[in-house]
Amino acid sequence: MTAAGAENWHPDAPGSVWRAGRLGFPLVTDTSSVRPTVWTWVLLVLGVLALVAAVVYMTQPADSLPGFFPGADATITAKHTKHGLFAIGLAVVLFIGAWMTTGSKKD
Repeated sequence: MTAAGAENWHPDAPGSVWRAGRLGFPLVTDTSSVRPTVWTWVLLVLGVLALVAAVVYMTQPADSLPGFFPGADATITAKHTKHGLFAIGLAVVLFIGAWMTTGSKKD
């Protein structure tokens, strides 16, 4: 049993909100209801800062780290690779969180 008009529905129809994308996944064609929120921007900025921290941790030895970075120690010359990997993981989580806040708005 089908709804009235359902047999004539096609995802690529001109009035359709959904359009078949590459590999058959649907893409939203009407983006007027998808707006970034304040949380999106906060999470994006924090994600970029986490990436910057990861680059600093991966490229600078512990004696060259800024004093406010955890692990900054003038007596250690090794790099803090684990801190850098953690910062990369944190950035990924923050970027996913920012992406999740861009969903369509329910009115």
